[in-house]
Amino acid sequence: MGEEGVMLVRWTRAELVAVREAIELTPLFEGRADVRMTIRGVLRQNRREVVLDLPQAERLAAHLVPVDMQTAVAKVKLLRAVRDAREQGEAAVDAA
Repeated sequence: MGEEGVMLVRWTRAELVAVREAIELTPLFEGRADVRMTIRGVLRQNRREVVLDLPQAERLAAHLVPVDMQTAVAKVKLLRAVRDAREQGEAAVDAA
């Protein structure tokens, strides 16, 4: 991703639906409404790639409760994407 602080997560439709439902069960956290609207928009547009700000993604990963297998897999994909985005950010800082 070219923009700093923005990351991409690729989820299947089943994972997106599971994340959408899990967000409804997730305790309130800063940016929850924005993440919920982003997921709904992705589902409406029939896309599979979700673009989130890195801080938003980190908060979602920290608060997302894996209530079933699809949510657990989606959380793992989110955690990996956050890790990769952090590593890319650190590599960019090191290169500068």
